[in-house]
Amino acid sequence: MDERAQEPMKRLTAEGGVDTFSFWAGIEKFHTAVMLAMHPDIEVLDDKLNRLYGGQP
Repeated sequence: MDERAQEPMKRLTAEGGVDTFSFWAGIEKFHTAVMLAMHPDIEVLDDKLNRLYGGQP
């Protein structure tokens, strides 16, 4: 008989705190970045910069 089958199953748990202010600040930054990335003027500027600098880091 398999010994593992006789052992009770252990439950996995995760505990941790979330700093709500930091979470919402991160969401706000992400939202702003997405909105700016979708703006037509930003896309044109991005294309111009890519042509000028050739994709340099």
